[in-house]
Amino acid sequence: MKKIFFLLAGFLFFGSIAIGQVTEGVVEFNKVKRTVKQMEINHEPEIVEKSIISRMAKSGYKPSTSKGWMIFKGVNDPEISDTPCDLHVKVERKSRKEKDVSLVHFFISKPDDHTTAVAMAGPMLTTEGFHGKIKEHSQSHQLEKDILQQEDATKKAQKKYDDLVKDQASLEKKIRDLQSDLESNIQKQESQLKELENQKKVLETLKQKRSPVN
Repeated sequence: MKKIFFLLAGFLFFGSIAIGQVTEGVVEFNKVKRTVKQMEINHEPEIVEKSIISRMAKSGYKPSTSKGWMIFKGVNDPEISDTPCDLHVKVERKSRKEKDVSLVHFFISKPDDHTTAVAMAGPMLTTEGFHGKIKEHSQSHQLEKDILQQEDATKKAQKKYDDLVKDQASLEKKIRDLQSDLESNIQKQESQLKELENQKKVLETLKQKRSPVN
């Protein structure tokens, strides 16, 4: 149980070595503005969300969703709080220009009562002890995504290569066919040249038979 939020909390607080500070921000939840904890993470939102969901799932927690928020209900983990609680997390892109930087908002409340805050455990508000492993965890998710993309690129490159090999075989066959046609054409030319010479001789013989007309 501790391990799961060890990864989750660290991921929430992980951005980069230069970005390691948990701050406060104001966001809207259920049409109400509220103050929450937030953290910048140097990964795109898709990676952050998948990492949080997959790690929470290992301890049996699956999120419900509400207008961009992931809600993990009935979380019982001393790394999060000393009492059972609901964990609310929202991950969004920091800005249009910073597509690979996520802003993570999170808060905890009493189970099924999002308006009543619950005190966070000390480790929730620090990056000490979390940063290194979460960095490794997030990089692992990014690596898997990169591997999938590279596998796709490799398959496309392999298919293009295979197609070119097939084209080569087809072109070589065409060349062989053309070479055969060329040789046949040369033979026909030689035969036709002989025929032409014979016809010229016949013509010349006929012309020699002409006699002057008085």
